[in-house]
Amino acid sequence: MASLSLRFSLLLTALLPLTLTSVGGVVLPRTPAEVYDYIVVGGGSAGSVVASRLSENRSVSVLLIEGGPSNEGVTNSIIPYVYPRLYGTTYDWNFTTVPQSGLNGRVTPYLRGHILGGSSSINGMTLHRAPAADWDQIASFTGDSSFSWNNIIQYIQKNEAFKRPEGSRFDNAYDPAVHGFKGPIGSSLVEDDIWITEPTLTAAEEIGIPHSRDVNGGQPLGASWQQFTVKDGARSSAATAYVNKQDKVRSNLHVLLNSKVSRVLPRPGSNTTSGPLHFTTVEYTDGNGNTQTAVASREIIISTGVIATPGLLMRSGLGPRAQLQAAGITTLLDIPAVGQYLQDRCSLSAIWSVNNTDTDDNIDRNLTYFNELLQEWNDHRTGRLTQTGYRHILWARVPEDAPILSTIEDPSSGPTCPHYEIYPTNKWAGTSPRPETGNFVTMSIFVSASNVRGSVTLDASNPMNPIIDPKYLGSDWDTYVMRTAVRRAAEYMNAPAWRRWNATPVFDPSILDNDDALDQWIQTNAVGGVHAVGSARMGPPNSPPGTDVVGPDFRVKGVRGLRIVDTSVFPFVMNAHTMGPTYIMAEKAADLIKTGL
Repeated sequence: MASLSLRFSLLLTALLPLTLTSVGGVVLPRTPAEVYDYIVVGGGSAGSVVASRLSENRSVSVLLIEGGPSNEGVTNSIIPYVYPRLYGTTYDWNFTTVPQSGLNGRVTPYLRGHILGGSSSINGMTLHRAPAADWDQIASFTGDSSFSWNNIIQYIQKNEAFKRPEGSRFDNAYDPAVHGFKGPIGSSLVEDDIWITEPTLTAAEEIGIPHSRDVNGGQPLGASWQQFTVKDGARSSAATAYVNKQDKVRSNLHVLLNSKVSRVLPRPGSNTTSGPLHFTTVEYTDGNGNTQTAVASREIIISTGVIATPGLLMRSGLGPRAQLQAAGITTLLDIPAVGQYLQDRCSLSAIWSVNNTDTDDNIDRNLTYFNELLQEWNDHRTGRLTQTGYRHILWARVPEDAPILSTIEDPSSGPTCPHYEIYPTNKWAGTSPRPETGNFVTMSIFVSASNVRGSVTLDASNPMNPIIDPKYLGSDWDTYVMRTAVRRAAEYMNAPAWRRWNATPVFDPSILDNDDALDQWIQTNAVGGVHAVGSARMGPPNSPPGTDVVGPDFRVKGVRGLRIVDTSVFPFVMNAHTMGPTYIMAEKAADLIKTGL
């Protein structure tokens, strides 16, 4: 594959002398380096988009450096149903949090894709855009109206190739006005008609949850059909949509895999006395363990994600001075905000047994049945393996008269923004082992509008390792919202539509009547939502130094030649699974970079 070795046909080799130079007290290697117009660090949901869009201009050269292997031929990444098999493997960075006091001191995995396409190549393919109010909040906070909902719809349409579902039952399941139909990323609904669809939608009506026409229409409150990045029965990821084909036909796009970036470096001779440091060089370890460098003549774009980006900045001397000193790193620019505004969504699985035998538990238990479905998928790209077990989603808020709202300011972006999400799953989807018998429906629950801020810091003994502390359930508000959401899920599963299937909680239902008992159960069973933002957050152009990391132009404040384009720049937690908002941000950033803004 051409991308596994750099193709240098359009570029000139910068044969730098093998000497050492010092910038701000940091000793920099001077080794032979390849020169590109742009270097994109990180081939995930954002970096793949940016590299692909920049390389549309065949007169510029783009290097995309990805820490993981290729996505091509990775079956568990291609077939939608089997994506959980990727977790804990070489295709996962296998991060964990520090012990979480809100989770009874437990450590929880923090899933991140270690593969071309990043987490878009290993996640559950849920496609959300976030409410209009979330985008309008970003526009207000940054002072840049181009981030408002009305202005980002163009990037939704540019990114997406939505497949219109067939049949009259989908007439009110989506709004074509908020979709694109010719973009790179394929998206679709689950169009099969199995048993779970009827009770899912009917129960919502029975307990007063309104219908929302389109989960991605900007007003998600209510019950909606889910949308997934599945195209022609297979995963559509940042890699498959933006890189795999383009890398083969564009001689100006170079993809370097299995290469870990250790630092970004200022131009030799650059110093703070003559103005902002100008970053031009990327230092990385290649697949053979050798330290290499590459030079960007225009810009370096960091897209390593909400966990890795703050670490890369700090290893490069950009971050909170005290942390850098503790790790023995010379501070080039003191930026206290780096890693300090992490915000995530806590999640929980509540499970009910049902007396319907057509749940996906049968796929996971019965190898013969699975192999039959696999043969169907191989032959036709159809059948149950083209979906994940999810079909619909419920978004809701705590009651307007909730006592907690008299003592705690609502952290959501407005009255049309959810506080929590719930989506039914047609099988056992808990963290504990599946029982050997029985059929189940799982209610996956997320606290969406969190008011907790965590952090990503450096491990002073090994700066390549992040210390991740999301502080799950670290506030009275988040605990209250989760408690409310669990009770609402129980009310929903007790609706007449579910009683037909004898829906019975596998947990002790008496905990629902006691706050302390319910909180203890939540703290014992909740896990991370791994939808974090904010670790290199965006702020207004003229905010006080160090309070934000980038401005609305994605440029790192206080330096030159360096931008950040990934989920870390979102200043507030998004009411969404973050892949969709990340695509939007990346498309917008690519346009800015291409126009030189």
